Amino acid sequence: MKKLCMTFLSIAFLVSCANQNSNETAEVLKDTAVFNQHVKNWKTAVSGFSLEDPEKVMSIFADSLKWNNPEALMNVNKTKADLTAAINFYTGTFDNIKFTDDVYYGGSLYSSEKTEASPDGMRIYGNWSFTDPATGAEVAYKWMGVVRFNTAGKIYEFADWFDVSSIPSQIDGSYKR
Repeated sequence: MKKLCMTFLSIAFLVSCANQNSNETAEVLKDTAVFNQHVKNWKTAVSGFSLEDPEKVMSIFADSLKWNNPEALMNVNKTKADLTAAINFYTGTFDNIKFTDDVYYGGSLYSSEKTEASPDGMRIYGNWSFTDPATGAEVAYKWMGVVRFNTAGKIYEFADWFDVSSIPSQIDGSYKR
């Protein structure tokens, strides 16, 4: 009888563990699919730069967007209209805009304020480059962005960082690497 009870408990334990693992696996697969869709949407929107299509770039951003731009102080948010103006400036002023060497990390938005392991938070790293048509100068810089997606797949929070001050000095030839 003791052997039968131990066998039954062992089987119940193994079945319980298998169910937990399959539930965790299903959740990981779901999160991975959500993350991959966000990456695809970002790449599609960013392709609007090379097409000189600011509407395509802006298609990924929610109307309620809070944007912390590279020139702003931390926690100073701008709006979708502000980002639209910036995108219009870049696409209207520069040629051959490219985003390369891009890398994406989902979840892991741990902070002292709010811990989050959702695929709806994403860090993006890459290099931007473009040409100034007036001088022919090639401009390039490293870039980092942090975005949060809502349930509709739109970005509602966006912060990005790069050396804004290097652009004029790269154009006039005084920038030193």
